[in-house]
Amino acid sequence: MTSPDLIPMSEAARRVGVCPETLFRLARSGQFEPAIRIGSRWRVSVPRLERYLHGDARGEIAS
Repeated sequence: MTSPDLIPMSEAARRVGVCPETLFRLARSGQFEPAIRIGSRWRVSVPRLERYLHGDARGEIAS
């Protein structure tokens, strides 16, 4: 069971407007801070994603 505050990378990619592979690459390099590694899976924190999309997180919005 997953938390409603965590979404799969594919859903986050749809919201950001990039392909999932781009977000995986950014997450692995530490450039997509809303991503959280849980075991072997990546999930995205919805509150952190909202801050990221609105420019409130460190760094610029990925494009």
